[in-house]
Amino acid sequence: MRDGEETVFVEVKLRSNEGYGAPAEAVDRKKRERYRKMALYRFGGREEAFRFDVVEVCGKKISHIRDAF
Repeated sequence: MRDGEETVFVEVKLRSNEGYGAPAEAVDRKKRERYRKMALYRFGGREEAFRFDVVEVCGKKISHIRDAF
C-alpha cells in the first residue's frame, strides 16, 4: 500500500486469542529477513523507499504497528 510517497508492506496476523502469543510474534526473524530482501530487490537497494507494518487481529481487538521491523 502507499502512505504518501512511501510504500508500505503490511503483514496481517490473526489470532482468535492470545493463547499462542501476540499475533505480531508470528513475524519471526526469518520472515522479516525474507520480506526485507524482497523489498530491497524491488526498490533497487533503496531502504528509504519502504517500511514494514504489522496489523494484529486478536479476537475483536485490532492493532496497527507502524515500522514494525
